Amino acid sequence: MEKTKHVLFSTNIIFIFLLSYGLALTLSAFFLASPNELTMGMLRIIKSSSNLITDYVHIAGVGPAFLNSGLLTLSSLFLLRKHKHHFCSLTVSVIMMLSGFSFFGKNIINSAPIILGCLLYSRIHHSDRQDLLVMGLLSTCLSPIVSTIYCAPDHFFISNTFIALAAGLFIGYTILPIFEFLKVHTKELNLYNMGFSAGFIGVLGNLATRNVLAIKIVPHALSFDHHYALLSFLVALFTVPFLIFLSFYKRNITRTKHLLLDLKKIARFSLYGYLAVIFTLILKVPLSKILVGAILTFAGFSMYNFKFRYFFFPAFGVFLTGLFFYQDTATTNNIVIMLFASTLSPMTRKYGLVTGTLSGAIFSLITRNTHYLTAGINLYNCGFAGGITVLLMDFVRVQFYKHSKIKAYFQTWHLRIIEIEKKLIARFLAFSQTFLFKITTIKDD
Repeated sequence: MEKTKHVLFSTNIIFIFLLSYGLALTLSAFFLASPNELTMGMLRIIKSSSNLITDYVHIAGVGPAFLNSGLLTLSSLFLLRKHKHHFCSLTVSVIMMLSGFSFFGKNIINSAPIILGCLLYSRIHHSDRQDLLVMGLLSTCLSPIVSTIYCAPDHFFISNTFIALAAGLFIGYTILPIFEFLKVHTKELNLYNMGFSAGFIGVLGNLATRNVLAIKIVPHALSFDHHYALLSFLVALFTVPFLIFLSFYKRNITRTKHLLLDLKKIARFSLYGYLAVIFTLILKVPLSKILVGAILTFAGFSMYNFKFRYFFFPAFGVFLTGLFFYQDTATTNNIVIMLFASTLSPMTRKYGLVTGTLSGAIFSLITRNTHYLTAGINLYNCGFAGGITVLLMDFVRVQFYKHSKIKAYFQTWHLRIIEIEKKLIARFLAFSQTFLFKITTIKDD
């Protein structure tokens, strides 16, 4: 009975946190722009092609961009609540990713057909699985294909609006089984696996729009005109949850252990968000909408499935690639790739820190070239690159392990490296606890 109460309480805490976030985004829009500006801005957002990277702030203004993100966040929460979703850390990760990308690619109109397709799949196959609906929200990473089609002039006797609706429904209906199939092959070593699944559909969608519908997809430039407004938004977003955590921690530490476990995750969300923002400011890179989306995704998924050291080494591999191959370490593109290198944190956790660094370097090389395959139709391009990286490295491992002597040799060295890594981490933690701080750990029952 007590465990059931804790689960319900935890669900309510996370729901209230996300609802407050969605309302804050929506209400902020009315302070940033007049109702007429919001209306005209939303129309410009809906009529844009929305392919990567369509900066909604640049084409419509700050207010309409915040309104679009807020409405998409609130509608997603309503949908999850209506289907009695159990709100958890994964929900926070997904909602943050959804709201972040709704600043430069997703809107209410182009996301709706894909979500309807996912709901149709769940209804036909009588699936009550909680995770499928959440994955359905993530599948809106392909929503630019809907906008690209309905914004283009008609070339057939069938209206492009109808074709866009049919394409969205088809994508939503088929992406869930594709996701389930590919998840088995990547062995859940790619955190943003929906991007991997969407990448295959994005390649086909790019070919279809160019060769069948004769639609030319034009890339967009980044806008850095609203750095301080975006910085203020991120600072407020990451400060408020942390202050709430400190308030509860000081007053209720002895009485509400379960509450602190939930608030601890929210505090980690704030700390990882601050880390990403500070890193961006140190490199003197101005904030843009794609960078805000990457920071929100990074902070959101920090609550779910990876520790800092599992992220750091793939990001370090990306940094080395940018430093020695591209000489672009202090650019928006490289920082975004570094933040999304968190997709390889499960691989680092399983195979070690050296493997994580190598995977980050390969991931960086692949990410910079896969964008041409999808032409911006797949917003989660880094997830696509992460899946390719995992499959490539696993393929090489399997080929080496076919020979018993080579397998024994590499396994021996791998175990030695893992032992060295564990000793180094243990020494670092001991040093940190002794000379820097002491961490109070609260373990789940």
